[in-house]
Amino acid sequence: MATSWPQEAAWPTDLREHAAYLGKYLRDALLSIEREKDRPVPPELAKIMIMGSLSLLVKLQNMPDFRTVHDALNLARTEATASAASTTESLNRIDAGLKQITGVIQQTMRDNTDAARDAKIAAKEAAEASKTAVGMVRELRSAGQNGQVAMPSTYAAIAARGILPSSIHNMQSHRATPAQALREIIVNIRNPLTVANIRAMNPRNLKAHVDRAIEQSGNEHIKHIRVASTNQLKSGDLSIKTATTEDMEALRQFAEDWEHRLGTNAAVRIPTYGILAHGIRTSSINMNDFEYNRDEILQENKPFIPNASIKYIGWLTRTSPTKSASSAIIEFTRPEDANKIIDEGLIWQGEVFQCERYDRQCRLKQCYQCHKYGHIGTQCKATIKCGCCAQDHATRECPNKANKDMRKCATCHGDHEAWSNHCPDRKEEMNRIKADISQDQGFTRSQQAQPLDGHPNHRPRESALPPETDRLWTHRDNQRLGGASRRPREPRRESTLGTSRQRVKTKKTQSRST
Repeated sequence: MATSWPQEAAWPTDLREHAAYLGKYLRDALLSIEREKDRPVPPELAKIMIMGSLSLLVKLQNMPDFRTVHDALNLARTEATASAASTTESLNRIDAGLKQITGVIQQTMRDNTDAARDAKIAAKEAAEASKTAVGMVRELRSAGQNGQVAMPSTYAAIAARGILPSSIHNMQSHRATPAQALREIIVNIRNPLTVANIRAMNPRNLKAHVDRAIEQSGNEHIKHIRVASTNQLKSGDLSIKTATTEDMEALRQFAEDWEHRLGTNAAVRIPTYGILAHGIRTSSINMNDFEYNRDEILQENKPFIPNASIKYIGWLTRTSPTKSASSAIIEFTRPEDANKIIDEGLIWQGEVFQCERYDRQCRLKQCYQCHKYGHIGTQCKATIKCGCCAQDHATRECPNKANKDMRKCATCHGDHEAWSNHCPDRKEEMNRIKADISQDQGFTRSQQAQPLDGHPNHRPRESALPPETDRLWTHRDNQRLGGASRRPREPRRESTLGTSRQRVKTKKTQSRST
């Protein structure tokens, strides 16, 4: 019986299955041919084998080349490595950002804790003040029931009776004694909210606030220092007194580490030592070019003050530029340099000008708001008074400026303007200034000179204060006070009468040396 030939097959799609199936088909066909040696191979069988082989070849041709696959794998590996490095870098940045955010959150939590502690203290003070007020009301009611005349419940009346609430500390004018000035630090505070917060503290809490600011500085040179006393001045600034001069010098040297903890924009005042140079021609100096003026003065006076430093140069009054010659203020950082210029005179453009000490305390201060003496408008909380008629409006808005019969002084209630030289209160203030001048014996380098209101507070950071000097920063008392003054067009913020109103008696100015 004849063996049948392999039947027609459906070739699989998969390459390996196709090759295996085709191989089996060819083996079966070969066995059939060997058995049937005399029979011819059917054309259909040959066609099936050829079609299966061609189909397999097509599939083999469509397979990727091994080298191509290898290159593709290498490219994929390189891209994966770069992606992993980029991912690692991104994760590192995220980690650093998270650490920074964590630090900010922790600092915020610490600040909030400090703020909560301060708020708790303020709440206690408010409760204490409330209890005091209730006690005063009860006392007043009791006095009324007993037929006594009740005093008006104003702070002035309460202070006169000596029962000022303990939550309010006494604000003082700054007039420290020479011994106290050796241990005193003045902190300028210009933020109104900080001024109000400090004003609400009682003396004990204010001292604790300053001690805490110093301790939290973390500076090993000052964190152990405890101040002796603290007072808020009328200007809102802080007067801090230490136990020793060494503590004062250390706190001033490292002020940047603790001053900002007292409040926003709080800054330790660095003292300067001012002199007045009289008779300088206004055309010879441009006060707008500070650096040039400073360098020229230091160069011309180098034989006398080789290591001096100047922090401010300016005219004494606002009207000085309109004159042919006037007095100039020059502030040094060391008292020995100021003393030397007072003794030797100031050389400017080949001429020597006689000098004297500049003392801000020996000036006439008059408020442009209430027109009282001893303070200026920025420190005044009183009701606005007109300088012409003493009514409750600003001087510049006075409707009676042209009517001289409506003149009334806001201080003594006389028939003159508030700035008149005939005012008894003004004469009394002038006499007080004269008395201060006559009693002024000069002071050494450790005493602080007040910065000017009209220029920035230059704050040099030095490692130590200047060495001691045997000579006092002398004050030559030859001022003439009480001269006639014109009424200004606008209310003036601060009168400039005082130590520097008149040029001192000097020798004739030396001519330029050739």
